Amino acid sequence: MSKAKQSWEVGQQVKVGFLAGLTVIAKIPTPGFAPDAYVLVRGEQFYSFMPHNGISKIDHAEARDLVAQAKRMHAAAEARAAAQANRVIDTAKLAAELLAA
Repeated sequence: MSKAKQSWEVGQQVKVGFLAGLTVIAKIPTPGFAPDAYVLVRGEQFYSFMPHNGISKIDHAEARDLVAQAKRMHAAAEARAAAQANRVIDTAKLAAELLAA
């Protein structure tokens, strides 16, 4: 029997090793091919986790900083995607205009 896959989305509960009942607080994208990092909480304790690198306890200030970093990275990725979409739309409009001329 195979293990059930865990959902590593914000708000979901996961298990890391022998630690169960961890809630995903933030998903932090990592550059390149490294797996994403996560901020987790269980009870009053926060953790930083990156697959293959392990889990470590962090304090409230570190958790707050990592969540802020994740929000900035997500906002930047959304801005890049929106800019790219606008360029594609502008190119399509110009192509349609040129074809109609």
